[in-house]
Amino acid sequence: MTFAMRWIIFLLIYVLVDMYAFQAFKTITKNKWIHGVYWLVSVVVIANFIYNLTLNFNRTVGLTPHTNQAIGLFLATFIPKLAILFFVFGEDIVRTPQAIYRFITGNKPGDDYFPSRRKFVSQLAVIAAALPFTSLLYGMYKGKYNYKVLNYTLEFDDLPKAFDGYQITQISDIHSGSFDDAEKIKYGIDLINQQNSDLILFTGDLVNNKADEMNNWIDVFKKLEAKEGKYSVLGNHDYGDYIQWESETK
Repeated sequence: MTFAMRWIIFLLIYVLVDMYAFQAFKTITKNKWIHGVYWLVSVVVIANFIYNLTLNFNRTVGLTPHTNQAIGLFLATFIPKLAILFFVFGEDIVRTPQAIYRFITGNKPGDDYFPSRRKFVSQLAVIAAALPFTSLLYGMYKGKYNYKVLNYTLEFDDLPKAFDGYQITQISDIHSGSFDDAEKIKYGIDLINQQNSDLILFTGDLVNNKADEMNNWIDVFKKLEAKEGKYSVLGNHDYGDYIQWESETK
């Protein structure tokens, strides 16, 4: 299957889901402005998504903040539509036999054989869709900086006394290529230092694709303090397998 054909199939699926989800909004309100906003958002989001993953996508660079945002906005609008689809399609499973019965029993040509959609079902669908929509948007812009400290106490019968009270701070999946708020990152560093740990361990994925993503943040991360040092291992993103390199040497 060619690259263009994959995008055509994807667009067809997207449009079908969009049209189906729109049925819920059309049932709830006849306001043309709301209908227009629905389609405007859909077109802008999918156009931005396609642009950033085709014309504006460089395989030697990989995912950029703009690309990540385009993907995030697409998911934040498409997943809720799938939730709406679940309710609307479920309603159609009930409506279709009724339409067939009306047709067989001799409704006049031109009659609308399908019963009207129930406003309550459409309202329920939109309410259900609001949960993933708000959750994904929150995660994109606020949740990624909502740092939490989780404390665990490990106990072993054969644990050497030297480790009694020994504190390790473990952090993972930093993905520095997605950073866009220096103050929030500084807050995270300060929060780690407040733990006054003996050891700080990074357990992978310091970057999204390339080591140079960390260049702008080295001075910030240099401020991390631990009594016995800071150590890191590589994660799957740190190996650079998600981009196309200019040569094997690089």
